Order: sequence, then C-alpha cells, then structure tokens
Amino acid sequence: MAITGSQLARITDATNISITATVAEMDELVKQAKIHSFGVAVGPQCYVPYLLQQLSGYDTKILGAAGGRATERTEDKVAMALNSRALGCGEIESRMNLSYLKSGMYDEIVKETRAIKDAIGEDRIFKCIIETPLLTDEEIATACELLIDGGVDFVKSATGTMGATTLHHVEVMGKAVKGRVGIKAAGGVRTIEMVDQMMDAGATRFGIGLASALKIIAEADNR
Repeated sequence: MAITGSQLARITDATNISITATVAEMDELVKQAKIHSFGVAVGPQCYVPYLLQQLSGYDTKILGAAGGRATERTEDKVAMALNSRALGCGEIESRMNLSYLKSGMYDEIVKETRAIKDAIGEDRIFKCIIETPLLTDEEIATACELLIDGGVDFVKSATGTMGATTLHHVEVMGKAVKGRVGIKAAGGVRTIEMVDQMMDAGATRFGIGLASALKIIAEADNR
C-alpha cells in the first residue's frame, strides 16, 4: 500500500539548515511541523533552543548535533552530544570520521561511535551520516557495519552538501544493514517516486528540505 502524506510526515526530518536561514524561516518550519506533525524538525544549531521552545508540547522532536565537519575530535563530538541531550533534543546526529574510514582506522570509528552513543543514552535516537556520494560501494557497506558495531540507531546516507543520495546508495546500505538498524535517506530526495523506491530498498526515515517535503506530501496524497 502506498504511503500517505501524513504517514510520510511522521518518518520525515523536515529541514532548513541554510547558513542564511532566518528566524522567520524557523517560524515557518515550526508552523509546518505543527500542521503536518513531522517526526523531526531540523534547523541550524543556533536555533535549537528556539525550536524546542516553539514546539514544546507537540509531537515533533528537535534534532541536535554531535559535531559538524566529521573530523572533530571525539571528545568534542561527545561534548556536543551531551549538550544536545541537556537541551532536550529528542534525536542527535553526527558524521562519521571519513578520514578514519579512508585510512582504514576502523577501530577508531567504532570507539568514537560508541562514545557518542553512550553520551546520548539509550532513550535518545542516534543517527550517523556516512556521506555516500564520497564512498565506494565497499566503503558504504563497511561504514554501515562499523556504525552498527558502535551502537547507532540509524545510518544516514548524506547531508546533501557533498552530493546527492541515489537509489543505488540506499540499495547498498539496505543490503549491508539487513534491517538491524534504521536507514535514513537524505540529500536529494525530491519526489514521491524516489521515496517509494528508497523505501523498497530499505529506507525507513527521510531527511528532506522543508519545501520539498511539503511538495512530496502533496504528491503522496494526490496520487
């Protein structure tokens, strides 16, 4: 059965993380989160306290960050994770250290992932980004295994800043994960057809820019 707009909204992280995003745009994100009950609202980290305040009492979580550029020191990522938790973020994301991955420093990735997850706690969702556009299929599969070993709840395909996530990327992730953790497809999801195909490949969550999310929800309800 095809997913409806309301069902899609519940598994979507509606996003506006532009470095030029305004308070007015955050107000629009809040407004649409209240209307559609998005699973998660994602804004620039400087607006997290504001989003938490504005969406208090609503069934939409606010995303916190544990690092930004992937290559921060583990202790810095852990400190950000602890701060995000203290603020009240329901879900927290980090980026895998791709330098470690490319260097074959797999133990370091597992240790870092576990340290962040321990800081976040079992009562918060931890998603980690692997930036699939920068990786080979073998590296994508390896990244998924390492993050699962480290205790993530979701492996996220990409931020969208390093290239778009393709259906092939999600297919490789799905074969590697085998249902052991969730898969968040993000960075370039633009149509309901892409959503359908990526869900068939194993995606269980989506990260979509707010404007595109509203368009895709309408497509889901009008087909």
